[in-house]
Amino acid sequence: MRLPPSMLVLAGAVAASCLLTPGAAAAAPPQSSAMIRGAHLSPDTGNVDVYLTAFAGGSTSLWLASVGYGDVSPYNRLKPGLYAVSMRPHGAAASTPAALSWTFTAKADHAYTAAGIGMNAHLRGIILEDQLTPPAAGHGSVRIIQAASRAPHADIAARGGPVLAKSAAFASSTPYTSVPAGTWRVDAKSDGTPAIRTSAAVSIKSGSVDSVVLLDGKGTGMTIRVLTDAAGAASTPIGSVPAGGGGTAARPDAGVPWTLDILVGAGAALIAAGLVGLTRGRRRAATQ
Repeated sequence: MRLPPSMLVLAGAVAASCLLTPGAAAAAPPQSSAMIRGAHLSPDTGNVDVYLTAFAGGSTSLWLASVGYGDVSPYNRLKPGLYAVSMRPHGAAASTPAALSWTFTAKADHAYTAAGIGMNAHLRGIILEDQLTPPAAGHGSVRIIQAASRAPHADIAARGGPVLAKSAAFASSTPYTSVPAGTWRVDAKSDGTPAIRTSAAVSIKSGSVDSVVLLDGKGTGMTIRVLTDAAGAASTPIGSVPAGGGGTAARPDAGVPWTLDILVGAGAALIAAGLVGLTRGRRRAATQ
C-alpha cells in the first residue's frame, strides 16, 4: 500500500526527531560499565596481538592486533568482572600458548590501562588504575609512566613548575600530581652517565587528567608522549568495543554509531520524498 505524501512527511519527521533527541546521538556508557585501554611498553618486544578473556562465560576475543612499542589503544567499554589479558606474537594462532598473560578485575565506573612493560627477558603485565575524578578548577592531574629503557632512572619536571617524578625507575609509574593548567615545557633526564635528555611542550587543560609516557626514541635518546586519561568533566576518550580486533588507532567516527548515520540519512530521505510527493500532489490538484 502506498502511503499518502503527508504520511511520508510525518514518518520522516518522527524518525529525525527521535534520532536527534538530546543524548540519542552519543548516549553515555551505562553506569555499570568499566573502561580499559591497552599499551605496549616493552622496547625490545616485537608486535603482538592482545586477547581478552571474560571469566564470566569464558569468551575470548582478539582485542588489539599488531600492537608495537609505544602504541596505546583508545578506551574500550567492558562489563565489570574478572578478565585475563593475553599477549601473543602478531599473527600467532589464538590456540598457541600466550607469551604473557595476567588477570584483573574490572570494577564499574573505573578505568584501567593494561600494559606489557619491561625488557623482553623480564616482560610483565600490569594494570594501572586511571583517574577519572577531575582535579580542582584551573588544574590538571598528571602522572608519569616510565617506559624508556635507556634511562634506568629518570627525573621528569615541568620547567618552572612541579617535579613530576624523581629518579623514576624504568617500567614504573607514579601517582597523579596536580599541575596548574597551561602549556608547560616538560624536561626528562636520565640520572645515568652520560645523561640522556629530552623535552616536550605539554598542554594541561583545566579539569584534565593525563599520563606523560617516557619512551625510548627511534635510534637513540628518549621521547615524551602524552595520553589523555580524562578530559573536562572526566570525559573518557572511548574507542570501539572489543569485538574481534581493530588495532590501536581510534576510528575517525568514534562516538557516533554508524547506524545513526544510516538512520539519519533514511529519515532525511523520507522527509525529502514526502515533500516531493506532497508538492506533486498539490500541483496535480491545482491543474484539475
